[in-house]
Amino acid sequence: MAKGFGVVTRYPRHAEAVRPAFWEVKDVGGARRAPRPGTVPMVSCFGDNRVARAHPDWVQVGPGGMRADRTAPYFDWDALCPTRPEVRRLALEWVAAAVAGGTPGTGLRLDDVTYAREGFCQCAVCRAEAAAAGEDLDQLHARVIRDFVREVRARVAGPLYFTLFPDPYPGRLERRFGIRPAELDPYVDVYVVPLYDLAYATTYWLEVLAGAFAERLARPFWVELYALGVPEERLVKAALVAATYAAGVLLAYGNRLETIRRVEAALRERFG
Repeated sequence: MAKGFGVVTRYPRHAEAVRPAFWEVKDVGGARRAPRPGTVPMVSCFGDNRVARAHPDWVQVGPGGMRADRTAPYFDWDALCPTRPEVRRLALEWVAAAVAGGTPGTGLRLDDVTYAREGFCQCAVCRAEAAAAGEDLDQLHARVIRDFVREVRARVAGPLYFTLFPDPYPGRLERRFGIRPAELDPYVDVYVVPLYDLAYATTYWLEVLAGAFAERLARPFWVELYALGVPEERLVKAALVAATYAAGVLLAYGNRLETIRRVEAALRERFG
């Protein structure tokens, strides 16, 4: 069976040479880039360091009052609370700008549409909203994520890609991140699962995770591999392992187009 292949890139030459190419128009740091014609725009919706600095009360709150920002040891970026209407409105503005500035029909990739981790968010807005709706926090969070994705779907022509945290254990996506894939399936065309490593010296863990997602998900999913600085022979092996279970493979942030092309060729040779 033929497998999809693409890149996540910031290099214009790579974006022209490989399709689909995912182009990050808004990242977790808050930086924004103009959409690039022919690429799939990526938008980080609820991760934004700049907005968190301007509106610290928008940051998610967890057990014991821990804030989901870079002052805590767990977090690499600041996580905004999706329950807040102002946060969702801002994210929808980013989505609208990405879609309007791109090529019609190329779709969109949603990144960081999630609550930060288990126990987040317990802010006053989440607690008040849950109480008003007669829900517990897990139910509230799942509803907020589902409704946001549904709103995005109505604004996007072409495929909608959705990034999943790489945790396929039953109940973990729901409990930790407010993501219920079965409720998102009507709106999402392809899930993307980043399985990153700096070397891929061993791939048994990659096989375990990719295989588990293949059993878990009803919709197609692609595995995203980290490509910058990874030895080519190991990247080829990792791509072949991932493609055994996934519908496609993405290489992220690689800086050598020749390596990307050879990985693609290896997949075509194996899977057609």
